[in-house]
Amino acid sequence: MAPGGDSIRPYRVPRDLADPLLEALGDWLDVGAPTAVAATVIGDGRPGSWPDARTEPALRRLITAHGLSPVLVRDPAAAATVARLVPESLLAWLAAQDERNRLRIERLLGELQAVLRAFRAASLPVMPLKGAILATRPGSDPFRRPMADLDLLVRPGDRVAARATLTSLGYRRRLDRTRRPTHDTFEIAGNETVVAVDGEDPDNPRPIELHTEVRRHLWAWMDDDDLTGHLWSGSVEATILGEPAIVPTVAALGAHLAIHATSDLLLGKGRLIQWLDLAEVLGSAATAIDPGLAGGRTAPTGLVNPPHPRLVAPAVRLAARRLPGRFPAGGPAGLEALEQLVPTALARWAAKVPLDTRAGLHGGRWVPADASTVGARWARWAPHRWRLAVAYGDAPLVVAAARHAARVLVIARQS
Repeated sequence: MAPGGDSIRPYRVPRDLADPLLEALGDWLDVGAPTAVAATVIGDGRPGSWPDARTEPALRRLITAHGLSPVLVRDPAAAATVARLVPESLLAWLAAQDERNRLRIERLLGELQAVLRAFRAASLPVMPLKGAILATRPGSDPFRRPMADLDLLVRPGDRVAARATLTSLGYRRRLDRTRRPTHDTFEIAGNETVVAVDGEDPDNPRPIELHTEVRRHLWAWMDDDDLTGHLWSGSVEATILGEPAIVPTVAALGAHLAIHATSDLLLGKGRLIQWLDLAEVLGSAATAIDPGLAGGRTAPTGLVNPPHPRLVAPAVRLAARRLPGRFPAGGPAGLEALEQLVPTALARWAAKVPLDTRAGLHGGRWVPADASTVGARWARWAPHRWRLAVAYGDAPLVVAAARHAARVLVIARQS
């Protein structure tokens, strides 16, 4: 938050701190990574040694933006590193954030259980997505990561009944004013207002996003990122929180997480927690317990014939580079083969780009009120080479840039 305690205006990280602090955070997350942090970033390496009053607020903001406070407390490797390097003030803040997140996740999982029970009573098949799956996978720590909302996928023919079921539980549908809505949003009455932006808070909104398709509509030029069929294919009924639910295979879950992560990188809002999620799901060398298989049978992990390679491969390669200790050597199974299907410029970029804001990671500078500013619009639409490769493949740079400029003009006229 902003110095002085304003919980509604997020603190803006100084430009000169964002990249070195992201490097430090990445080192803390990796298994077996060096624990030394550059003296120019956080003092001279001694606990409690900070160069000035800017660094700790900047680090708190980045930890919040990247969803890392719980894992820095709960993950043994990360927690041990952090305990040796940071001052008591930051350790106390992390502990408080972890507790707030624990309370929030408890509420979200209680609400998920109630929703699954209601859908069972209404005979409606439903597939939880993203955080709802990650928090309930066998053997996982449900409080390891934050969750902004609950994502649910239903068949198109069940949409009306699903809406009615959520309404019967006290949820209210929020009108979506975007040109291309991707889901219905339902809110709990009295839980619509953000009360804190300086970290996790159990009282912040806990909406449900009801999907009948999984499609990002990312840059308005991308209509080929539909993952719906891939998620349903091979999915089976399992038990989540004691209630029946449809769950995707490990491979489909990994592809969904990767597409979501790459999408956020394209917007300059990528989060390190997303890379950690990919390591958790795709980090096994060969097989894993797959919640999508009855009896917890093992199944191949890695990238098994995912659709949309240009959206799957970049985030996975970046995650494997940033967190090599959490992946098998070379990254997850299938990544090298997948990269043969992506534009050469895109594969080259993912293999070499610095692992900080230049890769699209959130730099802690933008806040929601900036969305309509010139700087924010440029950050979203700038014709960076890797973005053009995602959108237009190996088309010559001049051609891709011209097509992109034409598309941006069309969108600007429609806005």
